[in-house]
Amino acid sequence: MSENGGNIRYMVEFTIPDDFTDEMSETIPAQRNKVETYFYNGKLLSYTLAADRSKLWAIFVCHSEAELINLIEKLPMTKYLDYNYNQILFHEMITKFPSFSLN
Repeated sequence: MSENGGNIRYMVEFTIPDDFTDEMSETIPAQRNKVETYFYNGKLLSYTLAADRSKLWAIFVCHSEAELINLIEKLPMTKYLDYNYNQILFHEMITKFPSFSLN
């Protein structure tokens, strides 16, 4: 168990094959739905695709490595991708810049 209430963060790097097939493409809507569910349930903090579509990075929040693997394996595209992961100490990002009043 970690110091942050049992929530462990992992950076997962997926490698997308060069020969992206129609069969793989057909899983995109289901992948998006699962990703949205993970965001909603607080299991996913970020999800990023490289501009050349060769890599996909995701930050997961889990209670254990076993839970992480279970979440990864439930993603529809995982069967077509290679992946590796590392536990990370923290993940910071800005989602919205503060607005300033001109008054």
